[in-house]
Amino acid sequence: MRRWTVQTKLTLWYTLSMGAISAIGALLLYWGYVYASYRNVDIFLREEAEALGDYLSLSPQANVQTYIAHLVAEKDFGGHNKYVQICNDRGEVVEKSANLAEIVLPLPPHKELRTQKKKVFATILFPGAFPVRVVTLPIVSRSGPTVFVQEGVSLEGMYTSLRRLRTTLFFLLPGMLGLSALSGWLMARQVLQPIEAITREARTIEAQDLSRRLPVANPQDEIGHLAGVLNSLLSRLEGAFGQLRQFTTDAAHELRTPLAVLRCGMEVSAGRARSLAEYQEALGVYIDEVSHLSRIVDNLFTLARADAGKQEFEWEAVNLGGLLQEVYEQAELMAEAKGLSVSLHAGSEVSVRGDRLRLKQLLLNLVDNAVKYTPAGGRILLAGDHEESWTRVRVEDSGIGIPPEALPHIFDRFYRVDKARSLHDTGGGLGLSICQWIAQAHGGQITVQSRSGYGSTFIVALPLLSR
Repeated sequence: MRRWTVQTKLTLWYTLSMGAISAIGALLLYWGYVYASYRNVDIFLREEAEALGDYLSLSPQANVQTYIAHLVAEKDFGGHNKYVQICNDRGEVVEKSANLAEIVLPLPPHKELRTQKKKVFATILFPGAFPVRVVTLPIVSRSGPTVFVQEGVSLEGMYTSLRRLRTTLFFLLPGMLGLSALSGWLMARQVLQPIEAITREARTIEAQDLSRRLPVANPQDEIGHLAGVLNSLLSRLEGAFGQLRQFTTDAAHELRTPLAVLRCGMEVSAGRARSLAEYQEALGVYIDEVSHLSRIVDNLFTLARADAGKQEFEWEAVNLGGLLQEVYEQAELMAEAKGLSVSLHAGSEVSVRGDRLRLKQLLLNLVDNAVKYTPAGGRILLAGDHEESWTRVRVEDSGIGIPPEALPHIFDRFYRVDKARSLHDTGGGLGLSICQWIAQAHGGQITVQSRSGYGSTFIVALPLLSR
């Protein structure tokens, strides 16, 4: 089955529409002309018959034949034949024009003619001639009896004009149809040119060069809106491809470092015989690096499942005060080695709908970051409060802080603020990304406030459980 192009379809629709409109217009023009022609003939015949009737009413004894001959001789309606006939109330012909010869105009059988004395129009056909339009007008003479004045005119001129009009329309309509097809084709081509330009440009855009954009001739029309939407899509694709490339590069970098440490250590260990203590020390380093690799892979797997929407949650009512108490107890153990002080302000008892283990993972990640980047003797605060339908959990530290230029990227995957942080980070730069994902999965959000040298405050906002 042949598939027609949009341009062909638009051209056909336009041509057929204009053809139908032209045909309807031609029919209306033709029937309007027919109606107007008959109306003009009827008006002419009525005026002529009324004039003859007035003459008969005023001068019944006059020479009617002379007056009739004068009427017929007048060439005042296209020069066509006129016919006049006068009948009495019994239908007998009293007078008629000479050009009727043996022909007798029949009286119409209309009741209105005799009872209501109204004029009646009719079209009759003479043998071997064009039809004749005839008006019959009842006239009451001075002597009392009613006579019928009949006047007719040949429709030869009107039929000739109608034939010429039909011929003109017959040749005009195909021409108009052809012009409509040409106009439709040109119009469709003009309308589709921007789409063709967009198509040509889109074919040249590849994954390696997503910075290019489609041309937008007129942003206000429908094609401009389409180009704008496609450009927005290209922008999102460019961002996604950029993140994918960056993610791949960072992941390779994060995995390469511990693998290089493992390889070098093993090569050194295998280079010569060593004591049991040296082998045990080397194995301890290898175990640490393998644990680092395992954490990176676990975090990557978690984020991959989250991106695919396959991460499952065990939803339940979570008492936030109890959860903060658990996190506080673990935070004290984590901070003990560095001599950090940890304090808790749990606030009033509130509950949220969520996955208890994931929420605990979120808060412990934030506490772990606070412990890593807070110098010995510093402090960490866990605080909870609520306002209207939201609860907020703050993890505040007095650590090294975050530079302002790094704040917009702090939740990006594998993002590093500086090398000093990289040395302390054993999670591969994915911990805060996982925190953001958990917060958003619970219908909340996570924000950060920080200044270099003055510590950081991470705020997790979650919707309260509806009672």
